[in-house]
Amino acid sequence: MILESHLLSLVVYAFFVALVMALIRRTGRKARLRYGLTLFGLMVAGALAFGWFMFLFIKG
Repeated sequence: MILESHLLSLVVYAFFVALVMALIRRTGRKARLRYGLTLFGLMVAGALAFGWFMFLFIKG
């Protein structure tokens, strides 16, 4: 495994997906930047929220 941290892997993945999606979905520099940052934030926040939700179901 290249990256030991799952959180770091998530952030790198979210960055590249948001970058590509912003480039192919929007025109104009300002619109691309806003869309990319919004998508990146939603992906990271959604993954963290889902991870926290799964944590509630750990049997221990």
